[in-house]
Amino acid sequence: MPDNPEYPSADAKLAAYLQSFWPHRSHESGTFRNLACLFGFHLWAQPNYASLAPRRSIRFCRWCSCVEIDGTRYS
Repeated sequence: MPDNPEYPSADAKLAAYLQSFWPHRSHESGTFRNLACLFGFHLWAQPNYASLAPRRSIRFCRWCSCVEIDGTRYS
């Protein structure tokens, strides 16, 4: 079943929820870092979210709004 933007997956909803925990920092990161994120080179942080999503690998980029859940990136 293809992804439908009207009905986001549970991971997409989780990513949107997790993005509210930290501010979007692209305005603070500078031009070089914005370009790095644009080309896929992110500065990943991996806080412990075991209480929110057990057995999940969750990372977020410190320079942009990208969240990665189990290898799938959401922006």
